[in-house]
Amino acid sequence: MKWSRLVTYGSGHPFALAAVALVTLALMPFRALLTPDQTVLFYIPVVAVVARLGGVLPSVLSALAAFAALIFFFVPPIHVFAVSSLRDWLTLVVFLFVALVSGQQTGRMRQREKLAVARQRDLALLNRLSSRLVSEESTASMAAFMAAEIVAVLGASRCAVYTLERGRSVLLADAGAKGDAVTESALADWVVRNNRAVGLPEVPDLPTDERPVSVGAAEAVDGVTADAVYLPLQAAEDVEGALCARPLAGSVGFGVDELRLLVAVANLAAAFLERQRLEQAASQTIALHESDRLKSTLISSVSHELKTPLAAVTARVTGLLEEGVSADPTRVRTELLEVEADLGRLNASIGDLLDLSRLESDAWRPRPDDYDLSEILGTVMSRLPSAQHGRVVFDMPRDLPQIRVDFAQWARVLHNLVENALAYSSGDAPVRVTAKLIADSVVMCVEDEGPGVLDEEKQRVFEKFYRGAASGSAPSGTGLGLAIAREIVRSNGGRIWVEDVVPTGARFAVSVLAGGRER
Repeated sequence: MKWSRLVTYGSGHPFALAAVALVTLALMPFRALLTPDQTVLFYIPVVAVVARLGGVLPSVLSALAAFAALIFFFVPPIHVFAVSSLRDWLTLVVFLFVALVSGQQTGRMRQREKLAVARQRDLALLNRLSSRLVSEESTASMAAFMAAEIVAVLGASRCAVYTLERGRSVLLADAGAKGDAVTESALADWVVRNNRAVGLPEVPDLPTDERPVSVGAAEAVDGVTADAVYLPLQAAEDVEGALCARPLAGSVGFGVDELRLLVAVANLAAAFLERQRLEQAASQTIALHESDRLKSTLISSVSHELKTPLAAVTARVTGLLEEGVSADPTRVRTELLEVEADLGRLNASIGDLLDLSRLESDAWRPRPDDYDLSEILGTVMSRLPSAQHGRVVFDMPRDLPQIRVDFAQWARVLHNLVENALAYSSGDAPVRVTAKLIADSVVMCVEDEGPGVLDEEKQRVFEKFYRGAASGSAPSGTGLGLAIAREIVRSNGGRIWVEDVVPTGARFAVSVLAGGRER
């Protein structure tokens, strides 16, 4: 421990007297050899050292004690508080003047240095907290950092940060020694509810609008005594929590500088908690807005995609019923085929909605195994209208390895991609399905000659209910096919993306691990 801290923890006055006494004892054996002019030279450094370590008042005491010691022990007549020589009087007066002036100057320099060190310490702490406040996103982590810094910098025995949850204070983080948790929690809760400090002495030079009103612990909670300081974390709109700091046991408490720093830290903590609360509220608002938008889109899409085929089926069936037995059998068959197509479209729309819901709720989990891609493509082709089979062209190597996927899910992915390509290709333009092995993954591509996908839409086309700028050239749909494909590919450990085709068209690519390999 440094001497300055030792003197600070004790008292500078006993140190001043002890220093003078020690030098006096050391000079006593040489009293016959030293003149008063020479003796005073040994006391001036003592006064300077006392002033440096103890401050102004101890230096004054040491100067007076040295003046008395010189008269009593070293200036004739010895052991009498009297001076017989005018020269000795002048020497003693000059010594006392020099000792007092040098002591005061040294003491003031010490005070200014101590103040500068304290200000530098406070600024360093506030800078650390401010930079952490800007970058930190976790409330608990920020509170723990703040509590640990207060314990380390101020030498507090304990620091705790409480936050407001559902109208009550809840311990967010603490550091240092544990105490009476019940009393601390009760006082913190009182501080939060009443927006008043507990145990905060008067802090000079602190603006009135920054000085919280303080009461005693017993006034806040009956029968309670506490040596800690409790500060409300007052933000712009409301109290965000409470800060508790307890000084070291046996100390006289926090000084003025420490109390001012505690108030500044409490203001920073309040600003951080308020920002977190506002950001959370903003996120919830955005989420609610997005949820409302999706609901509106879902209702609009479902109402159109479900009601349109249902209305067509109702109209055709109603017409046939009105004609009764006199209806032409050929026209009846044609109408029934149209009814079947409309019901198939209705069933597909409902299936898309149910499948996406199952995927997002993790109810349709993949059961991967090794399969030949040709088997899956065979299932895909069986689901397409026979009139479209001739438009699908395959280009795959014979030695292509198996892929490790869920058969039903992967067939759904490829079916959606091929169906989209057929819908967006004009006339009888072919749709090419290719596959190749790259590293340990098999990359499958479905390529069409349609209008393609704009660069700004390459990510959005996989969103729910989104239909790109080229959707006007294709039959209406729910906009869920690619969203379902993306969720399935992701759950099977693969990747899906879209590329441009020169001169026109789009290529949807899917990558997945080859068979026999672990994810």
